Amino acid sequence: MLVFHFSPGEGSQVLVLKPDDIRPTVRVANYFDVPSGRVWGERVIPDLELILIVEGRFAYEAAREDAIPLAAGDVLCIPPSTPHVFGRTDRAGRAVISCIHGELADDGTWAAGDYRLDPSPQVVTHLEADREAHGLFRRCAAVFEGYSRCRAPLLRAVACEIWLRLAERWTSGEDHRLSLRMERMVAYLRAHLCEPVSRRDLAREFSVTPEHVNALFKKELGVSPTQFVHRERAQLAYRYLRDDRLSVKEVAARVGFSDPFYFSKVFKRVMLVPPSDV
Repeated sequence: MLVFHFSPGEGSQVLVLKPDDIRPTVRVANYFDVPSGRVWGERVIPDLELILIVEGRFAYEAAREDAIPLAAGDVLCIPPSTPHVFGRTDRAGRAVISCIHGELADDGTWAAGDYRLDPSPQVVTHLEADREAHGLFRRCAAVFEGYSRCRAPLLRAVACEIWLRLAERWTSGEDHRLSLRMERMVAYLRAHLCEPVSRRDLAREFSVTPEHVNALFKKELGVSPTQFVHRERAQLAYRYLRDDRLSVKEVAARVGFSDPFYFSKVFKRVMLVPPSDV
């Protein structure tokens, strides 16, 4: 796995951007056919570029590095100020790419060392299994070329989702599908959602330790088993409150809370409003 490493200048104050901090500005977005033999470079670009390979075969070669082959579903991340060559390598059939240029912070530039990214971007991310990613790149290009009154915030929203999908791969691995064991644990909890199932109960059901249960949920879902149950119960409670117009006390009991005050606290934490406001 190739990643970019960033070394700030001595004494510099560098903003560390985590996924929640990303505020993309799109300078260029496009989606186009590439003719046989087309090569860009050697060139240097002033800002970050993402290139999705839609069809065809390409290669990327940075200074003093081996060429990296690219195929459909690959996303190439090219940092600014890096001499490189990028071009099509096959000669038959159709070749299509989608490119996005821009910055990821409201203030400063990556090239000037004003910010760095955590997690650090991979040079190539394989998104062939992410069927929505292609649509997002195409959507970004369409918004960029259009004249919507909300063009700027729409571009930011689409670019942000693309970046978050990439960052999730860099954090959790190439394939973010749940393991079979986790799928079964999730199905079990949903089938017993309104029952008092503890972490120990779940561990006993799946022949693992309670500590391992917690580690699996953190690794694959990013939440603890308790947080998972609270979120699922709050979403179910929302439907009862909105559609069936039940009282808070009735809904609390129906979704597995014996204490309506504790239920209200959990509901507000998950849904950001108290149940009485639904």
